[in-house]
Amino acid sequence: MSDREAIALRVAAVMPTGEILPVGRLLSRNLGSPDRKEGFFRYDEAYLQHPAAYPLDPIHLPLRSGTFNADRGEAGVHGVFDDSLPDAWGRTILAKRAGLDRARFSSAHLLGALSGGGLGRLLFVAEDQVKAVTCAESSIELDKLGLAIEEAGLLENNLDTENQALRHLLACGSSAGGARPKVLVRDQGTLWLAKFSSIRDLSPSLLVSLEQAGMELARQAGLEVPEVRRIQIAGRDILLVKRFDVTPEGGRNAIISMRTLTGVDNPYLSSYAAMAGVIRAVSSRPDLDLAALFRWMLINVLLQNTDDHQQNFAMLHTAAGWRLSPGYDITPNIHQERHILRVNNSEGPFTSQDLLSEGRRFGLSAQKCRRLLDETLASLTNWEAVFDNCGVAWEHTRNLRESILRKRALLNQKNDPPRQ
Repeated sequence: MSDREAIALRVAAVMPTGEILPVGRLLSRNLGSPDRKEGFFRYDEAYLQHPAAYPLDPIHLPLRSGTFNADRGEAGVHGVFDDSLPDAWGRTILAKRAGLDRARFSSAHLLGALSGGGLGRLLFVAEDQVKAVTCAESSIELDKLGLAIEEAGLLENNLDTENQALRHLLACGSSAGGARPKVLVRDQGTLWLAKFSSIRDLSPSLLVSLEQAGMELARQAGLEVPEVRRIQIAGRDILLVKRFDVTPEGGRNAIISMRTLTGVDNPYLSSYAAMAGVIRAVSSRPDLDLAALFRWMLINVLLQNTDDHQQNFAMLHTAAGWRLSPGYDITPNIHQERHILRVNNSEGPFTSQDLLSEGRRFGLSAQKCRRLLDETLASLTNWEAVFDNCGVAWEHTRNLRESILRKRALLNQKNDPPRQ
């Protein structure tokens, strides 16, 4: 079997303290097959005995000896390892940086090329490199971001752009969700995710404005969200989102997507209640996290953040254990009114009874669900002012604004109308 057909890697973890622990071994094979790839993982015995050991995936990779098979024939790796890779945009960058044929590479090939530079805690190295493994921070300085943005435009126009024309873009990594341009940057020692417009966007600042407004309103509604900054570089609007995988000690928190934890690959076949089931099973603070997820769901519905697939939700492993991550990628959607995740077995539009019934599936009391719904509705009464303060353009968002008004009116009704 050729090197291209099989890849063996050592997996290590950067702990919150900055200590790097060897964790186990990963093998992927039959990588030339489009849908019959095989993946295997085994923990090192020394890791299993370490006092700081934690399960990389608390549902599918519990802390025990033996080999775990990856039941994901199209990927060839377990979902938690796929979560370490960037999104569609970032995978293109990573493949170009590693010289991989973009028509033939697999997740395993990209993990081998990652070189410890992605988001989250996990590092992947060849067997002969394990003694030299380091957490290589693949961020660029903020003052180089303008150059990376110019290079991103070149790459969006032509995927065959030569690497020498993409020097700054190829030096930085990307994030785990979405498909729009984004890079990792550092500014005076603080690490950020920089998000900016695509050359195909309706307006150069529209999605930056919408996400800034969505994140601000989520914070206003009581959801924990990372710090956000809006800046301009070379006349372009940039949204900086502070990374929550980085610890004050220079270590890392682990991030694992709800898609991986629920095991549901089809985003249209899952629900908010399925993610609540994960929280009940693994969270070190389930009461807080269930309430936060319910609030997150309410915010998404009220602001029409309909791109609510499970890769836009995650669990975070810190020194205190597993917890729901801060909210991220909360962007009102100007194109789509129907949500990806189901609520009360419905795709929408949702009534207050739908939301309250879904909350009961979380395990929350009816009284708590009603209180959270009323609080969230009241906290977002000034959403139009926040939109305007963030520069959300009227000409592209008239339908969105009318939709949000309809949703608020529907959810404010005490007696829900019958479903059509």
